[in-house]
Amino acid sequence: MPASPVKIEDLRKFRFVSDPQLSPDGKTTAFVVSDVNIEKDGYDRHVWLADVATGKHRQFTFGEESETYPRWSPDGKRLLFLANGRQPGKKTQLYVMEVAGGEARLVADTELGVATPSWAPDSRRILFASKVWTEKPETDVKLIKRIKYKLNGQGTFEGRRSHLFVVKPGAKAKQLTSGEFDVGAAAWSRDGKTVSFVTNMEKDADTSEVTDIYAVAAMGGEPRKLTNGGFTILALSYSPDGQSIAFIGNDQPEELVVDESLWIMPAEGGEPRRAAPNFKRSLCYGVGSDLRVASPDQAPVWSRDGAHIYFHTSDTPRCSLYRTHLSNGKTDVVIGKPSVDGFSVAGDKIAYVAMDATHPDELYVRDSKGDRRITRFNDDLLKKTQIVEPVSFRFRSSIGRDVEAWVVKPPTLKRGERCPAVLEIHGGPRALFGDGIFHEFHVLAGEGVAVIYTNPRGSAGYEEPFTQGVMRHYGEGDYEDLMACVDEAVKRFPWIDAGRLGVCGGSYGGYMTNWMITQTDRFKAAVTFRSICNWVSKFGTSDIGYFQPESISGAKTHWGEDTLTQMKHSPLYYADRVKTPTLIVHSEDDLRCPIEQGEQWFTALKLRGVETEFVRIPGENHELSRSGKPKHREERLRHLVRWMKKYLEP
Repeated sequence: MPASPVKIEDLRKFRFVSDPQLSPDGKTTAFVVSDVNIEKDGYDRHVWLADVATGKHRQFTFGEESETYPRWSPDGKRLLFLANGRQPGKKTQLYVMEVAGGEARLVADTELGVATPSWAPDSRRILFASKVWTEKPETDVKLIKRIKYKLNGQGTFEGRRSHLFVVKPGAKAKQLTSGEFDVGAAAWSRDGKTVSFVTNMEKDADTSEVTDIYAVAAMGGEPRKLTNGGFTILALSYSPDGQSIAFIGNDQPEELVVDESLWIMPAEGGEPRRAAPNFKRSLCYGVGSDLRVASPDQAPVWSRDGAHIYFHTSDTPRCSLYRTHLSNGKTDVVIGKPSVDGFSVAGDKIAYVAMDATHPDELYVRDSKGDRRITRFNDDLLKKTQIVEPVSFRFRSSIGRDVEAWVVKPPTLKRGERCPAVLEIHGGPRALFGDGIFHEFHVLAGEGVAVIYTNPRGSAGYEEPFTQGVMRHYGEGDYEDLMACVDEAVKRFPWIDAGRLGVCGGSYGGYMTNWMITQTDRFKAAVTFRSICNWVSKFGTSDIGYFQPESISGAKTHWGEDTLTQMKHSPLYYADRVKTPTLIVHSEDDLRCPIEQGEQWFTALKLRGVETEFVRIPGENHELSRSGKPKHREERLRHLVRWMKKYLEP
């Protein structure tokens, strides 16, 4: 049976592999498999186990809803995991299960749910985070006292803060931290006597990017500050000998864009030093994809002898696994292809999930025998579908740098024929395209529409000056790069019909879609997802908007003359120039780019007589295209295809 073009409904058939976790002896890998359940319009997620030597794998948990975040006890006898749906009406809770089998045991039952659990070195205690009430309301009226009271995907959390707990299975959990601050990343000391964590306890926590490392006794007590306030810190871990802490962060927290680096400091506090001073890429950035479930954020991973630290990050076009030699600060590539999306290390073994531009994440293992692919969940589907290898090319940016770009050619295009093309723009802007698979791109290609995509100024995966290039100048150099990319694609690929070009994107990509159609009439159709049209209103309605004015336009405040500066970087200011037929798609529960942005843009375009429609998707947030309800994800794609085909037909 011949392969067929990718269809929207193929989303239901893909399986998503994530969060690989090697057992302490390196013999078994736990990982998570996620499946679309179209009947319940959601996802089933379960923990699986794979034998490293043989590659044989089996499902380990079988709850009715989902189990995620497997973590081995240091003695290798038990796995903890997070589960929801096992208790009706309850949020995500913590369970432990013997690896040899048996029933899962509820360990922590909290009112507001459990997050980021980790075993103590003695395999007897578990550290976890949970939101707790600092002021529990007596009515349904919400009293807001801080700016930071909401987060996309979580909603509002006034009166609740994230704090740490320690629990011994079979006993009641003990709260370790309390107060009007939120705890971020946390880690056990190697002797199990101390827990270190990241937070900002100062009064300006809502308006500062500074975070510090604190240490608190595992039995409870007063936290002790280990750093000096000069850092933004994202993740941390202790060295095997317990004498040092490694963390990922930067020492310029007030700068707009700074590369996140690897740092080492004494475990008892002291001056941090860069562990890899010559590594010139920001840590913690993966390649974009809409066919994956992201693995949890990774702390620095120490080798067993403490001589190296592993981390993964992007160097366009892919995300690689790196190893830093602490003796000399040199960093080398451990796994460079395909794109690594999550990993764990046990001795000389590495388990990782990886993807490329035509294959979703699967589980791999590296040991003394080399690299072996363990799972092949998507092979049969891929054989039946025409997923086209993107063609890479480069264009010259006006700042004098060659920039990567790609084209996905429709699989049914015949020799001598020409087709329309759509420029896809990623979010961020500090995100990136590369060796990651996009269902959306292949759906468009399957409908006879080519896809052009690139990484304009401001994207991650490049040197810091390139990433900083868009700061204070949104809509300027990034616009030039995107148009230069289109020019080069049309020039290089004669089968692209230059008279039938469309543009689309989401978040920052939605902003740029809106911006571009105020600057040029070259595009015959536009679809703008979760977009921004007005920076002035976004600053007070978005969960992160109040941080953004300077990065966008250089404005120092939200008022006075700076309001006009912000507006001049807003597509709404130039709405009278728009002629391009524009479809606006927005999630009603989006707190990152609130739906008022879509409402304003729709109203403005309607009043200007522009052909436009407004698709409002209920019950979804900013992550719709990646993790929204499957039926809504499919409907979103149907609207995209409908609009592009309507206006890009010959």
